[in-house]
Amino acid sequence: MNYLAHMVVGKWAGLEAAGVLGNFIGDAVKGRHVEAHWPADVAHGIRLHRELDGASDRHDASRQARALLRPWCGKWSGVVWDVLADHVLAREFTVLAEGCGPLDVFSRRHENVLRLQQEAMPERSRRFFQAMVAHGWLAGYRHGDVVDAVLQAMSQRRPSAGPVAQGWAAFEASSEPLAACARALVADMKIWATSVNAGFELTEKDVSLGEQLTR
Repeated sequence: MNYLAHMVVGKWAGLEAAGVLGNFIGDAVKGRHVEAHWPADVAHGIRLHRELDGASDRHDASRQARALLRPWCGKWSGVVWDVLADHVLAREFTVLAEGCGPLDVFSRRHENVLRLQQEAMPERSRRFFQAMVAHGWLAGYRHGDVVDAVLQAMSQRRPSAGPVAQGWAAFEASSEPLAACARALVADMKIWATSVNAGFELTEKDVSLGEQLTR
């Protein structure tokens, strides 16, 4: 799942401002012992980010989506799927992001929360945040041309990432089944987040969504 989905799940999980920061910088923070380097609430957001990545990657809907994308995007199918799932979430935000309000308001609110904490971000996260705000990516993901432009830019970051440029064409070729996969994934991530908000303790152990939901 990409940044918009992480923010939505973070809201469902009850993250406060410091947790929102941790959830946002999760990809840029390495190592297992995050509590040794970050305040507890930020560390909680980092762990939630990691657990969400693992749970969503293993979800059947993500497996199905990657299979649909693989003829177009090869080994980059998972990267492309993260972006496309955000597109469906943004496009159907009122229905899928229950309790989050309008997309534009939700996006601005999270940008403002993160803007006040920029100095605490790793440099990689700070640069991405500034670009995200400048280009309006969070709300812009509802538009196909924005998603296509993002995928085109991503395809140029590494010599081997060329297939990422085919991501939007792949979505258009299988838009209905991919949208259905995104809806199923978001629905189950809401259940997952609710379990976190109800007191599920995030630990270093990376457990599956199914194991979490049966506790």
